[in-house]
Amino acid sequence: MKIAIIGAGISGCAAYLSLKKRLPKPLSPSQDHEYTIYEAYDTPRNFESPHSLGETHSASLVVGGGLGVGPNGLRVLRRLDEELFHDVVRAGYPYASMKFMNSYGFTMMRMSSRCGSDPEINSVSMSRHAIWRTLRSRIPDGVIVTKRVAEVVSNTNGPNTIKFADGSADVEADLVIGADGLRSVAKRALFPGETQDPYPPHYQLSF
Repeated sequence: MKIAIIGAGISGCAAYLSLKKRLPKPLSPSQDHEYTIYEAYDTPRNFESPHSLGETHSASLVVGGGLGVGPNGLRVLRRLDEELFHDVVRAGYPYASMKFMNSYGFTMMRMSSRCGSDPEINSVSMSRHAIWRTLRSRIPDGVIVTKRVAEVVSNTNGPNTIKFADGSADVEADLVIGADGLRSVAKRALFPGETQDPYPPHYQLSF
């Protein structure tokens, strides 16, 4: 099966690693599924490569803030790869509880970050780039193709078609996974007749 993942961010890298481990191999023992990740920007495993501060993509240090990975997420990482789990923990800052304070410095709420996990696991706070880097380091450079996807044409009776912004030849894939962010090209393929996003992002602030 030809599998295409659009986007080499956290979701795209995690999807690739999960499929490589969990997806049953084809009946023919001589070959594996064919995986390709399409990413609009160059995101090499060599993280010493300089990137302009004006570029905003997965490999940019300036993109995203901090993330908290809870016990459930850490257990998923551990089942995926024990060493990956330890790398994530080493790259972050474990914490056992969270404290919410108002502008006057009064504590409003204190909450355990362990969420009743058994055995108990602390949550880990880390930068978005750090968790992306630990995932990306486990993907061979040859799997990632630096091309911007312009359109995905879904086909219920056969392979899906992927079109590129540079006008290069279309490619077909049996399975297309959209991990291309807020303005997802893959998502538009699911709702071809819609002029507006039928499921826009939802943001909520609580005070």
